[in-house]
Amino acid sequence: MKIAFTTIELIFVIVVLGIIASLAIGRRDRDLREEASETILSHIRLAQQLALTDNKHRKDNNKLWQRAYWRFEYGKCRNTTNLEDGTAEYYYRVGSSVTLDSGFNKNESAINPMDGKYLYTMNKCEKLEKDESPSVLISRKFGINRIRKYGGCSKVQHIAFDHFGRPHHQIASYKVADFSKIMRKDCRIKFEMSSDVNNDGEINGADSFTIIVKAETGYTYILEDKIK
Repeated sequence: MKIAFTTIELIFVIVVLGIIASLAIGRRDRDLREEASETILSHIRLAQQLALTDNKHRKDNNKLWQRAYWRFEYGKCRNTTNLEDGTAEYYYRVGSSVTLDSGFNKNESAINPMDGKYLYTMNKCEKLEKDESPSVLISRKFGINRIRKYGGCSKVQHIAFDHFGRPHHQIASYKVADFSKIMRKDCRIKFEMSSDVNNDGEINGADSFTIIVKAETGYTYILEDKIK
């Protein structure tokens, strides 16, 4: 009698584990999209937070000081393609050009609070250094194979924030501190994924998410109708 009861218990446990496993497999792709959107959103917000606490106005009154605004920057990796379908690979990074150059290097980059590594990579993206966060290679980590940009950021591949948290674009072209690059339209960035995240058998518009950065305020959020 004892043996029969133990067998029934064992069968019950196997059935429950099977159900849990099937649910986990069904959710895996959807969770990947959620992880991708929340990771990218958090690092855009990190750039704004750093800008709010770190006034980049130069004491030497250098007229190019606005180039040092903290920024979230993204783009295509050079000389690399996604190994599965041949599409371009993408990366992002967060930093501030202390030297007032058009770009920034690793020691000018932000640290990922989740792993203590730099939110930085060279745009060749063949591999990361040990001190660079894996989250920045968004094609390899999340399957993102295209980025589209609209509105206030349609002509640039970065979003920069001033010490009031306001979003700017094209900050590398600042030649005098006139605040002319403040975004006047909301920025919309659409990230398209290569996987079938909604399990409908197709890779389509539902397999994407859009992040909005509001003009003037810099308030950033995920467009909810794309994350279900």
